[in-house]
Amino acid sequence: MSQTAPRVEFITERARLAAGREQTVDVLLRITAPELETVAGHRPRLNLSVVLDRSGSMDGVKMERAREAARYCIDQLLPQDRLSVVIFDDEIEVLIPSQPVENKTVLKESLRRIRARNSTALHEAWVRGGMQVSEHLSQEGINRVLLITDGLANVGITNTDEIVSQAGGLFKRGVSTSTIGIGGDFNEDLLMPMAEAGGGNAWHVQEPEDMQRIFAVELEGLIAQVAHTITLGLVPADGVRLVDVLNDFELGETGRYKLPNLQAGSPLEVVVQLKIPAQPSRTKLRLLDLRLGYTPQDAKAAEVVKQAFEVEFDEESAIEHLPLRAEVGKAVQLLMNARARREAMAHMDRGDFASARGVVAASMSASAPLFARMRHDQDVSDEETSLSELSELLEDPSRGKDSRKRLAYDSYLRRLSRKLR
Repeated sequence: MSQTAPRVEFITERARLAAGREQTVDVLLRITAPELETVAGHRPRLNLSVVLDRSGSMDGVKMERAREAARYCIDQLLPQDRLSVVIFDDEIEVLIPSQPVENKTVLKESLRRIRARNSTALHEAWVRGGMQVSEHLSQEGINRVLLITDGLANVGITNTDEIVSQAGGLFKRGVSTSTIGIGGDFNEDLLMPMAEAGGGNAWHVQEPEDMQRIFAVELEGLIAQVAHTITLGLVPADGVRLVDVLNDFELGETGRYKLPNLQAGSPLEVVVQLKIPAQPSRTKLRLLDLRLGYTPQDAKAAEVVKQAFEVEFDEESAIEHLPLRAEVGKAVQLLMNARARREAMAHMDRGDFASARGVVAASMSASAPLFARMRHDQDVSDEETSLSELSELLEDPSRGKDSRKRLAYDSYLRRLSRKLR
């Protein structure tokens, strides 16, 4: 395997499986990107467009924190990077045309001109940002539009499906989209699908003070990105059935799952469930063939990692004495909780807050053994805090917008095996 190829691990709760019975097994696929030191050039060149909402609802502290975050972004970029800034309400202005980040003082001074006013021409502004990036497309770098808004698309094209489809089309042409929704009034049903289709990230800023932190996480991810256009093909062996992929990734036209971009230092965890027929003890069986497609950040052509998963079967009494791999149960529970959050959202959309609260309560109950066993694990601790906060939010129907956004955002992050905080 190439030194710069992703590494794939197959992990089951115990190293061997029980013989003599049919069973459904959770398999954790851990996909680890190579370290940046092994990647030529280390840090990819960035070609960014910041598309910033200046509609009236952004007035005050939101706008000030957004300007501060944009200034922070400029400070982190290198002279070989490119930046443009598009601002919008019901009118669109290219405040900073795409240019190398050479005179940071002048660029940051330009941001002082941004003032909040009027309505939200979100779609046309995003298109304009995409044009700024596309005109200087970097074949081996990262080309991204970063859309920041606190409201709804209410001028020009406003149809969610159409905008999401266009984000996917722009991504196929080499320009990805990340979105940052601020506060409680943005449309999560637009911004999150838009980011997923657009090959970027969706972020939810609950308080304006969090803007710079979100910018920092987004930029760290861009700098650490080592591969994009990730696809996962899974072919079970004869007699073995692929029951489920708990991450609920979208299937592409080729029947392969579309995975997030790979970042150094951030393994991607995928849980698949396999139904396996009874096998004799002391036999070894090939259960699954995996095909991971990816395009290295510094290359134009896609590459493939092919790997098979084999496991040995043993007597039940011997299996019970094998060490338990706690990370499998953790991954399964967190992904089941992500599904539960989406179920709770569906109840809320029907006005059934009681059922939404019941789903979250059931998740807390199902997760209790995990919380007790792995309380010192940061992901587990964050999950316990998140579910507790969601339970409190759902007690107050007047905070329905906040509850729904938290449910959507936390579910999205967990599916992509990203941290909640």
